[in-house]
Amino acid sequence: MTSAMHRICLALVFIGSAFSIGAEAIFDSKTPSQWLWKMNEAFSQQNYDGVFSYYNGTDLSTMRVVHAIIDGVQRERLVHLNGALREIVRVGDEVSCILQPGDELLTLENSLPAGPFARAFTRNFDQLSDHYQLSFHGLDRVAGRDAIRLAINAPDNNRYAHRLWLDTATGFLLRSEMVDESGKRLEIFQFSSIQIDLSIAEELLVASAPDGSIVTHLRLESDELSEKTSVSGSTNWYAAWMPGGFKMSAWDLRHTPNAGKKVRTLMYSDGLAAFSVFIEDMPSRGAGNVVSRSGATIVVTVGVQGPDKTQLVTVVGELPTGAAQRIARSVTFKVAQ
Repeated sequence: MTSAMHRICLALVFIGSAFSIGAEAIFDSKTPSQWLWKMNEAFSQQNYDGVFSYYNGTDLSTMRVVHAIIDGVQRERLVHLNGALREIVRVGDEVSCILQPGDELLTLENSLPAGPFARAFTRNFDQLSDHYQLSFHGLDRVAGRDAIRLAINAPDNNRYAHRLWLDTATGFLLRSEMVDESGKRLEIFQFSSIQIDLSIAEELLVASAPDGSIVTHLRLESDELSEKTSVSGSTNWYAAWMPGGFKMSAWDLRHTPNAGKKVRTLMYSDGLAAFSVFIEDMPSRGAGNVVSRSGATIVVTVGVQGPDKTQLVTVVGELPTGAAQRIARSVTFKVAQ
């Protein structure tokens, strides 16, 4: 071996040893649960501006997210950079979705297609330890930043496993993957560029709505709710069965922009996964049972007998097919006492 090659080998050994020592320090500094709490705080408390890609199993979307705390209020703007012109703007618990006429999202106002940011309002990481198995999964780099990898495994077939890449400096989520029981990646989210802890100009948080845009509004309730919260007069609608660990995180009563129909929405989360139940009057032509999937998100539609007429129940969420179908079939009402 030449002296030059010898020096290179020694350098590689030194670098590898330094990396190992650095990794041990990172792993010893916090438990996986503490890293998740740090991630949650970074999402809600840090100012950031970044571009990320989101693959849902069939489509690849690119979006820009701008988030800031102004006068103690969380503000966020999400802009789709490819495909249909869409923007989602959040001010505290008020969310506005700016869509264009003919957008397919108008046919079923069920979710904000934004990967982890769609679920940011229902995270409750203190519930994870009882229903997921957490562990470290090595170190990596994402968007030019050092990242620690976490594995979040599901103990049953009623939810999916996750892989998370967190910024070692701030805990901010840089990449995530959702995988099924066979290890197939159903959803991939990753920042390509991100600036954290910077000053955000207020105009960057204001939507640019072209003429003719359709704006829908949603208020996110954060009060403590029971699993049988009343959402309609004297009738309590709820899912009688769901996987352990899921609790109602929010609810609302909205009107569709086209038909003006009332749609009751119940939102559930186990701290990481989330699903929504939509309850509306059965269309005049009726509707059959439907099951469709796009990546990790499933849509299940069934008819359920209501207090005076049949209701159309739709379950949308990050669930295996069997669990989503069982939830949909269990949706029922209980007349208030």
